[in-house]
Amino acid sequence: MSRMFSIALLLTLLLFLALLLMVYGGDFAEPSILFVLGFALSVFNGLTNYKAWNFNLSLQTCMVVMVGAVVFMATAYGVKTLFHTIVVGDVSSRRYKEPRNITLPLWVYVAGLMFTCLSFIVVSRSIVALTLPYGGDGSLSKAIGLYDHLNKFSTEGVSISGIASLLYLSTNAMAYVWLFLAMRSFVIRTLKKDYFALINALAAIPMSLISGGRNSLIQLGVAAFAYWILFRRQNNHWQGVRLRFRTVAFFMIIVLAGLALFKPLLSLMGREPGESTIYEYLSIYIGAPMKNLDAFLTGSMNPSLAVKSMKWGDMTLASTFASFPQVFGHTVLDWLNWQPFQRYGNVDLGNVFTTYYAFIFDWGIAGAMLAVAFIAALSQLCYESTVYALQYGSGSVPLSMMLYGAISYCCAFSFFSNRWMSTMLNQIMLKNIIIWIALILLTNIILGHGIAADEERHYSAKSSDVKENIR
Repeated sequence: MSRMFSIALLLTLLLFLALLLMVYGGDFAEPSILFVLGFALSVFNGLTNYKAWNFNLSLQTCMVVMVGAVVFMATAYGVKTLFHTIVVGDVSSRRYKEPRNITLPLWVYVAGLMFTCLSFIVVSRSIVALTLPYGGDGSLSKAIGLYDHLNKFSTEGVSISGIASLLYLSTNAMAYVWLFLAMRSFVIRTLKKDYFALINALAAIPMSLISGGRNSLIQLGVAAFAYWILFRRQNNHWQGVRLRFRTVAFFMIIVLAGLALFKPLLSLMGREPGESTIYEYLSIYIGAPMKNLDAFLTGSMNPSLAVKSMKWGDMTLASTFASFPQVFGHTVLDWLNWQPFQRYGNVDLGNVFTTYYAFIFDWGIAGAMLAVAFIAALSQLCYESTVYALQYGSGSVPLSMMLYGAISYCCAFSFFSNRWMSTMLNQIMLKNIIIWIALILLTNIILGHGIAADEERHYSAKSSDVKENIR
């Protein structure tokens, strides 16, 4: 019977996904589609490991996921409707702004590339120095793996700080701007291809891996996908997204290549890849969170949770509390107590439990649904602001799109863990927003000077023509 519950959950999620694609015209960048798609893939992957894991989800788990999906979809649709009623208004009186080239001087690209390279050198040396007292041997690969372990599973509080931290954050934040400029120029047919922006975006990838985790790189990849879909819509004047077979095939090749490299990347980052196959290893990240959530809801966690809630939102906002020590007090989290590694027999199931784990732990199932509605409302609001900026904005880099690059990742990986709260409600995101605002202002100043210079040259040329005619 439990297996039937799991299959019914998968079929329900696929039905939801089909309805969403019809309603939103195939726009995979919509928060609801990303949210439901992630859970559908997780349940499917769990069922493919049915015998190894005994993937029999309880009725309670299936109902939590199904009702949560309905709450997310309904809230998002309500926010969309409200936004179009209040902000957009009568679309017949508005006119879409055709996208124009964003042309930056060559020195900007060169300066950006030099900044990225310098930042990588400074940050890598800082990580090597920090890990030497904990068993580092002076090599960068060893330091990266050790730094990641100390951050995740130690209460030592080891982390880069000062100028190295600022360079690390700035480079990762800049990557979103370079990605925006590159993706925009390559997708929208009327624009000139910006190869220099693409080079800068690719150059920032090593920095996203230097801390030992792959979250930053995955986050950038999901942002690239969301940007691509949004620019595809802008390219066809905001009609539905129609994907050709060649486009789908190309995208699938990229995804499969990324999945194939997911485990081998561990060796490059000084981490143990283990003896499991690539599919078994990926399943720990995709399907196992659903199995672990079920263990939590049915009281069969192995080992059981070692902490109890001490204050409101204790687990949900754990990363938020820890990232603002000036406000909440200095806290270094012991994630092995908050998220213990789970096992089923001899099978390792990792230590992630979907986004519902923290919500239900803090507020129960009813409170979890309110939390889902909260993240759905903010996600949809940011998405609508992004679309509005692309449709009617000034044509520069919209802050809402930088934010949605991160939010799209949070929605897509809600099946994995408490990504939305831990990513968006912390000090790092606050600093990213400040850096994005500074970069956007700087870009607008540079573009403003360029426009003014072009207008001055155009005026001078007209004046010369007039004088020549007079002669």
